[in-house]
Amino acid sequence: MSYYPTQEDELRAKEAQAESIKQSEEAKFLSTFQTIPARNVGRLSELAKAIVSNFNRIMEGARQEPYQRQEDIMAGMKKLFEEQINVIEARRTYTVKINPSTALKEEKKA
Repeated sequence: MSYYPTQEDELRAKEAQAESIKQSEEAKFLSTFQTIPARNVGRLSELAKAIVSNFNRIMEGARQEPYQRQEDIMAGMKKLFEEQINVIEARRTYTVKINPSTALKEEKKA
């Protein structure tokens, strides 16, 4: 007898893949703060862990809501993150203009 994956199986697989990606990105994000000068690393590391912890808490809380509400929460989170990405990109661009030696290798080639 052949087994055909259901839509729910596919969604679970995508969720598991997203969880795996999230964990690796969290690790990369947190490891970034290990390269900060010692006088700042403690506080920045605390802030980074708080960001990750708060995000995970919000996502876990969202899972307890009905699906319609989850969709609203996820759409709101996505919009918030898109705006935060715009802020981060603006700050990165400003930093590179002030000190070009801080540019990533890819940007230096361009």
